[in-house]
Amino acid sequence: MNTKDIESGIDAIASPRQLHAWLVAAAAIDVHEPVTRDAHARAIAVREGIRALALANNDRPLRRDLVAEMNRAGRRSALVPAVEDSMIWRLEPATRGIDGFLGGLLGTLVTVMADGSWSRVKACANDGCRWLFFDQSRNHSGTWCSMAECGSRIKARAYRARRRAEHAAS
Repeated sequence: MNTKDIESGIDAIASPRQLHAWLVAAAAIDVHEPVTRDAHARAIAVREGIRALALANNDRPLRRDLVAEMNRAGRRSALVPAVEDSMIWRLEPATRGIDGFLGGLLGTLVTVMADGSWSRVKACANDGCRWLFFDQSRNHSGTWCSMAECGSRIKARAYRARRRAEHAAS
């Protein structure tokens, strides 16, 4: 999910060729399997739809258009239940290749939504970051991917804005 660094402008999967290299390096597809422009668009739609859902977990308005695009992209990714025993189950892709990979992501999304842990997956509230992270705070109040990085920056900006407002008022 964190293949796009908004702050630097670097997207590790910005083109079909880059997505192919990334998926091969991750052992998600065979080196000989092509990544078409359509498959690339589906991958970006899934990434951005999941990011939109994670932003909503951080009290941002849900971008329903991005979630709808994710859902459309996922239609080619057939999922099947895999049951190990009465308490262990998951959704697995019925196909291989890029659609199998995307199906695996969406299957994981559905599984963590079903088990209740999805509410802890958030996108950083720093608009220049939006990195996905797992909120490990006791009361689910995590806002930033890292307090040392994004949290510190946002708090410093807010402090400087308050100071400017105080000086302007006096």
